[in-house]
Amino acid sequence: MNKGWNFPSNDNGCVNGISDAGIETFKGTLFQSLAKEICQNSLDARKDSTKPVKIDFCLSEINTSDIPGFNRLQEVFILSEKYWGKDEESNGNEKAVMFYKKGLDILNSKKINILRISDFNTTGLTGSQKEKNSPWISLVKSKGVSEKTGTAGGSYGIGKNAPFANSEIRTVFYSTLDENGIQAYQGVAKLASFAEEKKEMFLRKKKLITQGEGFYGNIEDNSPIFSSFSLEKFVRDEVGTDIYILGFIKDGSWKNEMIKATLNSYLLSIYTNDLEVKIDNVLINKLNLETLIQEYADDLTKEYYQVLCSQNTVHKEINFADLGNITLDILIDRNLKKRKVLMARGNGMKIFDKNRISASMQFAGICILKDKRVDEYFRSMESPQHDKWEPDRHKEDRKEAKKREKELSKLIKDEIKELGASTILDEMDAVGASEYLPDEVMDTTLKGENTQESLLNKVSNISNLKKIDILKSNLKGNQIIDEKYEGNDTIWGNLSDDGDLIANKNHNNNSGNKNFNVYEYFGIASDKNEVLLKNPTKIETLKFRLFIYNQEENQYKLSFVPKVNSKKAYIQIYLTGDQGRESATIKKAYDINKNILKYRNDKIYIGDLMANQKYSIIYTIDSDEPCSMEVDIHGYNK
Repeated sequence: MNKGWNFPSNDNGCVNGISDAGIETFKGTLFQSLAKEICQNSLDARKDSTKPVKIDFCLSEINTSDIPGFNRLQEVFILSEKYWGKDEESNGNEKAVMFYKKGLDILNSKKINILRISDFNTTGLTGSQKEKNSPWISLVKSKGVSEKTGTAGGSYGIGKNAPFANSEIRTVFYSTLDENGIQAYQGVAKLASFAEEKKEMFLRKKKLITQGEGFYGNIEDNSPIFSSFSLEKFVRDEVGTDIYILGFIKDGSWKNEMIKATLNSYLLSIYTNDLEVKIDNVLINKLNLETLIQEYADDLTKEYYQVLCSQNTVHKEINFADLGNITLDILIDRNLKKRKVLMARGNGMKIFDKNRISASMQFAGICILKDKRVDEYFRSMESPQHDKWEPDRHKEDRKEAKKREKELSKLIKDEIKELGASTILDEMDAVGASEYLPDEVMDTTLKGENTQESLLNKVSNISNLKKIDILKSNLKGNQIIDEKYEGNDTIWGNLSDDGDLIANKNHNNNSGNKNFNVYEYFGIASDKNEVLLKNPTKIETLKFRLFIYNQEENQYKLSFVPKVNSKKAYIQIYLTGDQGRESATIKKAYDINKNILKYRNDKIYIGDLMANQKYSIIYTIDSDEPCSMEVDIHGYNK
């Protein structure tokens, strides 16, 4: 057998550049994508369901000259740099030239980083002797092809590019001992097309353009080599697959990023002892999961872990749309801030975090598409990165897919809100106290000028409560008519121990936004002769009103009369709840004349204000339900 690197000719066909779409997909999340894609592939090839799949990520160095076919690979980089460089025919391709220059620096050095990824309790890469339609061919020698069906994770054939995105020279070796006892290995270099001269009959030379992608193996037919393989001391003696990433992009954060990604994407698989991962010298398994969660995980993953461990978690198993059962675990707790639900495949792989469920309740949840049929149905909607559902991708009925996605979303929201409502009632200090507390909007006249809306984390003594009349708003369509504005403040509020409406509007000179640059934040052009504005203050109001303006579209209307003149004013909006307040997220904002206002995050820009003049704005926040909120108005002294 004549083994070595072979870069097939494009036969005067397509010239491929260095910007491979499949590789570029993972460039923004190198280590996270690598961890997610590798674990998914190994779980899909699980051999014994009673034991966990084990994956080992091991970083080491080898002599660069020990790379199989090193001299030919180095030659290819030299030819490629020349082909894509500037010459008489073109100005060249700067991105390609930079890639090959950096690659040559690595190949010319004495040592090169390699990351070995080995899995155990898998079937290995079967089908290495076939020409098509096998796991080996799908992973090693195909584009846009996946052999995975049913509940397997991958379906687009794109995830195989994650290792190449992590290689400085875009070169990877695959090696396997499969369940049938067959050993095979092959190298793949995903480069760009380049030109070289090849000798033909009678020693004539012909200039050929390659496809760019090359294979290390049997040069005659690009088939793999059927023997054991290793690039370092590791020797495989049990069934599984090894992937060697040459020129691994090593930096100080790679290990931490991959640990975080593994915990984030496979929390459930690790917790159920279906997966163990070793990253360098850190072992991630069920036994040490709690310790690693505390050290490496983000706040959201920590909340999901609480759902798994808490005795207060409510577990439900629900048949969804006759497609099969899903499981829904819900935890209501005042310390949970993220208000999201982890949506997972039946194998425990996280797809995405579902949000926009409730802006006032404090909870976390986990939804697993448990049964095969429901798992397959939603799998058909997944994006190539497997991080969201896109119903238009569904292979059967896109309209029906959109409908079922909405049905599942509504089911989850309804279950959480129902559980949340019962939990809140259980925590009341006195039965029947809710009869005296406001439901939504209260309208009253407040004495004194220093007033502010507020929602306190406090339950009043029932003996001291006074009954407050609720304003019955006049409705015209979905809009509330602003007829009773003069002299009234509408406050989302609470009751004091004396039964009075609380409105501690403390307008001090400290806005909480010290040195806030209104020009930079909202992208507003400033007058060159104008002094830089610093230290905004809170603006006192003579009249103030906030209420739901259009309930179907979840719009709010804010009307107010400022007490003083102010320059470059803006509004800051907070959601309020039992644990205090947090910043809202504005989706739309415009004035009463439908003029669009500038907004960003929790702030809306309204410009200069005149004292004693009424201003009204309408805005929408990122929430699907009515919310209690506070509003601060900031500005600069004129």
